[in-house]
Amino acid sequence: MVDGRAGQAAVGGAGRPLGEILPLTGVRIVAAMWVVLFHFRGNLWDEYPGLKPVFDPVLRHGDLGVDLFFALSGFVLALNYLDRMGDGLSRRATARFLWARLARVWPVYAVTLLVAAGWHGVLMMRDLPDPVVPDEYTVLSFLRQVFMVVMWTEPDNDRVAWNGPSWSISAEWLVYLLFPVIVLLLVRLGWVLRVRGLLFLGAVVVLPAAMMAAFTGNMYSPYLWVLRLLGAFVGGGIACLAFRRIAQTRRNDVASGWAAWVLLVLIVGSLYATEWVGSAYLIATFLFSPFLIAISVSTRGLSRVFSTRAFVLGGHISYSAYLVHMLLIEPIWWAQMMWPQTFAPHSALLRACFLAVPFVVLLVAYAMWRWVEEPSRKVMRAMTKRPLPRTPDAPAPLHTGPVPTEERQVVREPA
Repeated sequence: MVDGRAGQAAVGGAGRPLGEILPLTGVRIVAAMWVVLFHFRGNLWDEYPGLKPVFDPVLRHGDLGVDLFFALSGFVLALNYLDRMGDGLSRRATARFLWARLARVWPVYAVTLLVAAGWHGVLMMRDLPDPVVPDEYTVLSFLRQVFMVVMWTEPDNDRVAWNGPSWSISAEWLVYLLFPVIVLLLVRLGWVLRVRGLLFLGAVVVLPAAMMAAFTGNMYSPYLWVLRLLGAFVGGGIACLAFRRIAQTRRNDVASGWAAWVLLVLIVGSLYATEWVGSAYLIATFLFSPFLIAISVSTRGLSRVFSTRAFVLGGHISYSAYLVHMLLIEPIWWAQMMWPQTFAPHSALLRACFLAVPFVVLLVAYAMWRWVEEPSRKVMRAMTKRPLPRTPDAPAPLHTGPVPTEERQVVREPA
């Protein structure tokens, strides 16, 4: 069992030791797999209709995993950069932040974009059916996706991105560009508000998106994605401010452990309550940030579970899992269209394919994280450091090691 406080370095904030907060890393794989299951839940219910009444209320709202991801991102980036970027705009600090984020999200994003481009392009060239045909397959669309700006002028995410889940990466890149200004706001809120005020404000920033979603009946009305994801991100940052104010005492540890369980029950309960109250699932969006605070403060219960090796490794590969999963699901849908007899409903082959999806996603995600995501991130981060110049009379080295990387991040940054 891995302790959620292991290996943490001392930085500011109520005198509490901070570092990679392992429960936050572990919960990322929960958010990722929630989205994965959301995207092929209909296939599961077709093959196993008896499971639908039990699990459909949760999986039907698996798109909220994206909101949870954004709250996590806001929390951890605030913890990482609040003190570094300070209370004033700095071109150097902003440039280093944006390059670090680009190194984190772009390599896997680019690889999966190229795979998606090849997949849809081959189907179009051969005039074969495409189960998720892009809305626009052009050079301009490709460039907009390469530069992660494809969502910036779009009212919704339907068929905009060639690799479906990558729409949210475009949204997150927009949030990253706004982050230096968000930091200025967060620093000043930290000066004047106590924990209760921060918790209240964290709920307020999510409220506009929840109100619009309740009014329109869905979370995909035009440009609601801006309110929804920006609110979740800022709410996560405010939650970080509250977390830094909470003293690390046994009493707070125990109370937070119980609070995490209560909040989890309320989150899941709100999803089931949607069966009777159509907008009840929106309650979950208000509870994500307090839940992150609770598992960060506590070292027991759910925090201990999310700090285990399996969950932490899952958290590390969660970004890759999120980006590869549709590229593994779509070929099954395509096979159903091409060979309806072989992949007939309720056939053993089709059932095996859908049951295997979560496990294959995890395996491919691990490979992507191990051999693409992490190596590329390290190389790109090393680009920010220049090697020391040699004196004219110094002999050229026979071998040069890797360029020193930037000082290790205090907290592992999520996507």
